[in-house]
Amino acid sequence: MLNKTHFLLLIEEIYRRSGILIDEKKFSALAPKVEGIMRRHGFDAFHRFYEHLQIDKRKDAWQDILNLVTINETYFYREYYQMQTMISHVLPRLHAHRTGHEPLRILSAPCSSGEESYSIALSLVDEKNMLEERDFEIIGIDINSEAILRAKEGIFSQRSVKNVPSRLLQQYFKKNTENFEIVPFLKKAVSFKTLNVMEKSSMNALGKFDVIFSRNMLIYFDDHSRKQVTTTFYEMLKPKGTLFLGHAETMNKSTSLFRAEKNGNVIYYVKE
Repeated sequence: MLNKTHFLLLIEEIYRRSGILIDEKKFSALAPKVEGIMRRHGFDAFHRFYEHLQIDKRKDAWQDILNLVTINETYFYREYYQMQTMISHVLPRLHAHRTGHEPLRILSAPCSSGEESYSIALSLVDEKNMLEERDFEIIGIDINSEAILRAKEGIFSQRSVKNVPSRLLQQYFKKNTENFEIVPFLKKAVSFKTLNVMEKSSMNALGKFDVIFSRNMLIYFDDHSRKQVTTTFYEMLKPKGTLFLGHAETMNKSTSLFRAEKNGNVIYYVKE
């Protein structure tokens, strides 16, 4: 059903729509799974399936393809030193700079299955003082709809919560057999949405943010796609807003719009 030529056409479409680069060497591993998606949607010929992807108004088939090729491997308190910098340096500065009682808004993009977004919420709850002075709004987005469903469920494996301090694990999680479910009030504290960062209009519709975490996503993009996404992030940030990238990612080849700042070994990027 799916030959190498078809596969190259599909991964080109994936790149065009999402910025994600798929190595053609993954043909053998991905082809049977793509064929399974085709059959599930009632197609036995690739050219008809490909035509359907172009006109699929509900985007169900396209979402299945994206869910197949995106990676959702993460855990709580990953690169936690960045969140400590947010708590100790970035948020106090933003709190002082923002007038009135508007909430400080934090975006996690991508959020995978929710661990990072909930880690942000746990950091704020644990710090306590910040929440007494100002409201916060945390939004997590990911291109993978299955990951977003898991994030909303808020149920995590032992491996996922391995870095959560025991006192927080006991206070803010309920153990169910082998899994851990985050408490209801923290579930309600974070909003999740399936969204493609390459869809600029949909991203802008989220509004303006004070902090954006985008870690371990840009490494899957080429320079052109990185520039597109980081420019979108820049436009979505309020003045003095801050962007955190993964430790293996830099802004050097993406855009010169941001000013790099450093706290210890943590580098983050500030909108002038």
